[in-house]
Amino acid sequence: TQFDGIYQLQDSAHSTYNGASLTLSRKMNEDLEFSTSYTLSKTHDDASDYDEQPQNPLDLAAENALSRQHQQQRFVFNALWELPVGDEEGNAGTAKQASGWLMRAFSHIEMASIITAESGRPVSPLTGLDSNRTHAFPLSARPLGAGRNSIQTPAIVTIDLRVLKYVPFGGPRRLDLVSEFFNLLNRPNASQINPVF
Repeated sequence: TQFDGIYQLQDSAHSTYNGASLTLSRKMNEDLEFSTSYTLSKTHDDASDYDEQPQNPLDLAAENALSRQHQQQRFVFNALWELPVGDEEGNAGTAKQASGWLMRAFSHIEMASIITAESGRPVSPLTGLDSNRTHAFPLSARPLGAGRNSIQTPAIVTIDLRVLKYVPFGGPRRLDLVSEFFNLLNRPNASQINPVF
């Protein structure tokens, strides 16, 4: 009778992961190489983080659903390409100077890109209130009839680009000038959503 409620954390969650990955790497020549990977997977658990409360603490088996960490599909492609313009360095680090300002401007340029496409992740819809009257904290009651992690964030697609131009000074010495672009197409990507209804 001295306590209104007791806050207890339990490390008793269970999870299962099933997945398959395919990876392909190829060096086409001295100037171009790429790598790509695809993952198809499914993750189930009955609690994904400390801030979840079961709808019925006496029936934890009913909480088994897709995990917050579940990501059904993920595709990644990256490539490294050195523009075949200008001179080639020899084993001794010496190089024949490129003729003309245009050749010098576009020589020694490396481009690297990463394309990532991934499906959204599950999220539990919440009422933002103690709808179950469990006095549990944090408040994580779901609307009546709504399953755990039953809504999903949108898919994420990004293209990142890195452009490097190096200026050789003979031997192993060189100066690197780097420009990096993240989310090159400026696509809106929502990695989190407000799940409170």
